Amino acid sequence: MKRKNDITFLSSLKHKFRLIVMNDSTLKERLSIRFSTLEMLSLFSFGGVLLFVFFLLLVGYTPMNEFIPGKASGHLHKELIAITLKTDSLEKKLLENELYLENISAIVNGKDPITIQTESAVANNTLEAELSFKKSKEDSLLRIAVEAEDKISITSKKDKKNLDLENTLFFSPIKGVITNEFDMKKEHFGTDIVAKEDEPIKCIFDGVVVIGHWTSETGYVIGVQHANGVFSLYKHNSILFKSVGEYVKSGEVLAVIGNSGELSSGPHLHFELWHKGIAVNPENYISF
Repeated sequence: MKRKNDITFLSSLKHKFRLIVMNDSTLKERLSIRFSTLEMLSLFSFGGVLLFVFFLLLVGYTPMNEFIPGKASGHLHKELIAITLKTDSLEKKLLENELYLENISAIVNGKDPITIQTESAVANNTLEAELSFKKSKEDSLLRIAVEAEDKISITSKKDKKNLDLENTLFFSPIKGVITNEFDMKKEHFGTDIVAKEDEPIKCIFDGVVVIGHWTSETGYVIGVQHANGVFSLYKHNSILFKSVGEYVKSGEVLAVIGNSGELSSGPHLHFELWHKGIAVNPENYISF
C-alpha cells in the first residue's frame, strides 16, 4: 500500500497542465504554456539557487557589504584608526596643559607643584639611564667636589636690582669655558658655554618645564619656570629628557649638550636667565 501511494504521488507530480491566455472579446488563444507540477518545482528551485548566489556575489564584491553589521571597508578601518590616534593625542595634550596650569598656579601661590610620571617621562628616564656620558674616574670626583661647593656657596657677583636672585642658590647647568658673554646692547641675552661632547645639562633650580621644542634657529630648546618670577632657558641641545608640564628639581638632568640649530657654530650651551620678564647676566649668580 505504501509503495502504491508513492507511485500515485509521483504520478500526480507528472500530470500535465496547460496555461492558456485568451482574448476576452474574441476568445482567440494568445499564449499557451504546458507544464507539470514537477517541472514547476524544479524551475522555482533552480531560480532560488541562482537568486541566492547572486545575493552572495552582490554582498561579497560590491560596496553594499558596508551596510552589513560587523563588516566595513579597509579604508574605513584606516580612518577609524587615525581618528582614534588623534583622540588619544589630544587627550594626552589636554592633560599636559591642565598639569602645566596647575603647576604654574601652585608656584605662584607658594605650594609644591604636582608631579605625574607620564609615558614620555618614563621613556626619557630610560633613555637617560642608557646614555653613557663617558666620564673618567678623576673627572667624576672633581665634578662631585665642585658641585658640592656650588650648593653651599654662590658667586660674589651680585646684581643689587634683583634682591630675590641674591638669596637664591643656583645649581650650575654645566661646567665649561665661556666663549660668549651676556651683552644686552648686542641683544645677546645669555651666556655661551663650551663643554665636552655628551655633557649633561642640569636644572639650576626647582621648577616646572614650560618650553620643550625644536626650532630651525636654536635647535632643541627647553625652558623651566621657577619661583619668584625666575625663568631659565637652555638652547642648542642634542636631546631633551623632560617634557612640558613636568616638575624638575635642582641638579636634575634636562638635556645633553649639542650643536643643533642654524645659529650654533659648535657644541655648546646657550643659557639665559630671566627675572620678572627681564634678562639678567647669568655669570652674576652662577659659577660655570
